[in-house]
Amino acid sequence: MGRGERLEQRLALPLALVAVIGTVSTIGYWLLWRPYGASWLEAAYMTFITMTTVGYGEVYPLSPAGRVFTMITGFAGIASLFYVFGVFMDYLVEMGTSGERRKRQMEKLAAALSEHVILVGLGRVGHQAAEELAQGHEPFVVIESDPERVAWALEQGYTVIEGDATEDEVLRKAGIERAKGLIAATGDDASNLFIVLSARSLNPEIYIVARAEEASVIPKMQKAGANRVIDPYAIGGRRLANLVLHPAVVDFLETTLRRGDAPISIEDIIISANSPLVGKSIAELSLNRRYGVVVLAVIHGEETIVSPPAEYVFRPEDRVVVMATLEQLERFVAAMEKEESENKRKQTQNGRGEQR
Repeated sequence: MGRGERLEQRLALPLALVAVIGTVSTIGYWLLWRPYGASWLEAAYMTFITMTTVGYGEVYPLSPAGRVFTMITGFAGIASLFYVFGVFMDYLVEMGTSGERRKRQMEKLAAALSEHVILVGLGRVGHQAAEELAQGHEPFVVIESDPERVAWALEQGYTVIEGDATEDEVLRKAGIERAKGLIAATGDDASNLFIVLSARSLNPEIYIVARAEEASVIPKMQKAGANRVIDPYAIGGRRLANLVLHPAVVDFLETTLRRGDAPISIEDIIISANSPLVGKSIAELSLNRRYGVVVLAVIHGEETIVSPPAEYVFRPEDRVVVMATLEQLERFVAAMEKEESENKRKQTQNGRGEQR
């Protein structure tokens, strides 16, 4: 019996067995009582009281063979009805426990993640955010309290924690201490504000993006700890206007920012202290010639340098905005990670040599 089968699928065989036994018994009684002129209704009535053990009495006299037939009918009928009852009870018990099993399974999946994104709310905005994260192959956990939305997320293969994200325990189950980002996308400003406060207190380093329905709430969310606060209606309005004023620009930006099969992409890369880019200029690295990567901007703290000059020297903690095809970006990142690992290994060896 498959655990994922619906109730009607599970009951198909036992109910068919009951129907076969009832039909055979009805025909048997009708044949046994033909000398008495018994009707089909009387034969069906005898079958019913025998299978259900009501036992009001024989409609017509039974011969020894008829009594043996009645015993067989009673035994087979009771067994088939208990089979139906057992399958039904098994389904009810499973329905009562499957929710808890699913919750435990989701919590285990969330516990295995780190450097992931937590998405709170699967409304229209959260739905789009989830699709973008999935297309970008970004590990993420959804927190949602609506059972229908939870069911939809499970169908999509998302990791879902069912509960209220305003509760610290629910955020902990989603791995808030290990997450790198949180998106508060519920349709309620008060809930989003409380989620931002809780998330910031549980993980001071997490990057938080929150949705705001009212413009007056944006400063409050920023004070509560949100790194970015988005008004989806304002963004939608600006996009509509820009589609009329600058359609080519909007199409280009949407193409570069879209994950999945986009031909080109814009990404930001944070330079660590061990990065091979540190201390080298853009001209010296020849990123465009070697990897096909175009440096659009460099952000260092509050300073933003758009289209940096060729002599710009990269520093630790620089956030570099680059543009290239996905293949070029992957090749560039892989090369940088390889050199960074080599630098760390050399530093470790040098440290051991100095200790000796």
